[in-house]
Amino acid sequence: DLLPACNGEITTMSFLQDVVDILLQYVVKSFDRSTKVIDFHYPNELLQEYNWELADQPQTLEEILLNCRTTLKYAIKTGHPRYFNQLSTGLDMVGLAADWLTSAANTNMFTYEIAPVFVLLEYVTLRKMREIIGWPGGCGDGIFSPG
Repeated sequence: DLLPACNGEITTMSFLQDVVDILLQYVVKSFDRSTKVIDFHYPNELLQEYNWELADQPQTLEEILLNCRTTLKYAIKTGHPRYFNQLSTGLDMVGLAADWLTSAANTNMFTYEIAPVFVLLEYVTLRKMREIIGWPGGCGDGIFSPG
């Protein structure tokens, strides 16, 4: 019933709004000092509590929303004021918005023809980084690579 299905606009908008609501509730809860950083359970406990098996038939949208809630219920709240880790830190709201933007655009970002704005942003950011480290006029080259 979701886009690109014919007349799927209303169902798609409703489903995505529900997902956004779940995400926003998680973000707000992540910063609540009265909550735990993680609702930790051992793997065997979670395996017994939920059905993680891949079904032969597609899940309903309600089941997908429930899976979203469950995933976030047991996720580490990296935005929590008491969360500390040597590899990942905090939750940056502008970075989160950028991540949502790039995910929604769902494009490869390796050519100007496919992703004009993203490619230009990479270009000007890398030029600025080269200026900061002292390369005259930001001359040089570079690319961002994931991972």
